[in-house]
Amino acid sequence: MNTMARCRGLVSGLVAAVAAVTVVGVGLAAPASANPPGQEIVSVGSGWNSTSKKITAPCPSGKVASGGGGYPAGSTHVHGRVALDRLEPLAGDGGFVATMWELGDVSDDWAVTTKAVCITQPAGYQVVSATAPVETVSATVSCGTKSVIGVGGRINGGFGDVVLDEVVPSFDLKSVTVRAVSVQGSTRTGWSVTAIAVCANAPAGLELLTASKPFTSDSEQNTDKTCPAGKALYSAGVNIGAGNGQAVLTGVNLSTNLTVRAWANEDVDGYGGVWDITVYAICG
Repeated sequence: MNTMARCRGLVSGLVAAVAAVTVVGVGLAAPASANPPGQEIVSVGSGWNSTSKKITAPCPSGKVASGGGGYPAGSTHVHGRVALDRLEPLAGDGGFVATMWELGDVSDDWAVTTKAVCITQPAGYQVVSATAPVETVSATVSCGTKSVIGVGGRINGGFGDVVLDEVVPSFDLKSVTVRAVSVQGSTRTGWSVTAIAVCANAPAGLELLTASKPFTSDSEQNTDKTCPAGKALYSAGVNIGAGNGQAVLTGVNLSTNLTVRAWANEDVDGYGGVWDITVYAICG
C-alpha cells in the first residue's frame, strides 16, 4: 500500500472506527485491599474494516491511565500484515490510545481493541515525554526522583513504514525507553520516536516482572506475565529482540487485571533469522 493510500486509509478508518466505538468491557475495581487503588480495566473496540485504526479507551472521571494495550481482532490473516506504532497513556482522564497500521494491502476486515488500566490518581502523578531527533531509533524519558508506574511510546510520521519495536521501563523503574524500527523495504524519512512515562511517588510494593521466549525462528511468538498474589497491574511493556523490522509487534493484551500477554509476527514473506519477545509487567 503506498503512502498516500495509507494516509487516506487511516483517516477513513478513524472515521469508521470512531462511529462504531463501544465500550465492550469495563472491569470491576480491584478489592479495596489490593493495589493499585481503584484499578479497573476499560476496553474499547473499533469498527470492522480493512483500514488502519486509532482507538482510545477513556478512563472514568476522577481516574487516570497508568498503562494499557492494543491488539487486532479478526482473521489471523492480518498477523504480520498490521503492526502497532502507538501505545500511549494520556494525561488526566484521557485514557489510553493504540494505533495500528496496515503494512500493505489487507483484504480481510479487522478491528482493534484498546485497553486502559485506570486507577485513582496517585501522589506525585505526572505524565512526561521525550522525543528523539528525527530518524534517531530510540528515545528515553526519566521520572527523576519519582518512579515509573506506566509506560508508553509512539512513532511520529511513520505511517506504517516505521513501527514500535520496544516500549520498556528500566529495571530500577526510573525511566522508559522506546525504540522504532523500519519495516522491510521502507524508505520513509522524517519520522521520530517519543518515549512516555507515567510517574508517581513510589507506591507500596511496586515491582517490575519480565518473561521472555527463547530465540527461535517461529513465525509467531508470544509470552505473558502475571502479577503475584496481592498485587495487580499498573502497566505493561514489550520488546522484540533481533526482529530487524521483519518481526513486528502485533498485540499487547491485558487479559485480566493481573496478566499481560504480548505477541509479534514475522512479516508476510517470513524472516530467516532468529528473534524473541519479552513482556514487562509493572505490578503493585
